[in-house]
Amino acid sequence: MNIYDTANQLERELRELDQYKKVTECLANIEADEEAKALLDEFRQINVVLQQKQMSGQEITEEDIAHAQGLGQRASENELVKELMTAEQMLNMVVQEINQIITKPLQEMYAQK
Repeated sequence: MNIYDTANQLERELRELDQYKKVTECLANIEADEEAKALLDEFRQINVVLQQKQMSGQEITEEDIAHAQGLGQRASENELVKELMTAEQMLNMVVQEINQIITKPLQEMYAQK
């Protein structure tokens, strides 16, 4: 078996994880709720804008920060969005653990230098 076969198998198994299925379920629930969908879309959009500003060296204003914080607060108060964020955190933990396993040889290689 080559490394790409292993990676493709990992991708298939990731889709079968309860954590992955939970995120998929949460996304479907949000898609069915106009308020939650609009809130999540706006929350994601402001995060993209802030990242783009940061990457391009533009100043992030107090207004930008206040807007993002307000959206974050509203998002954390919406049960569907809150549930999605929790599910995403759980899935992200799995992905981080897998990443640590995959990159262990590289970390060891550079630790020897």
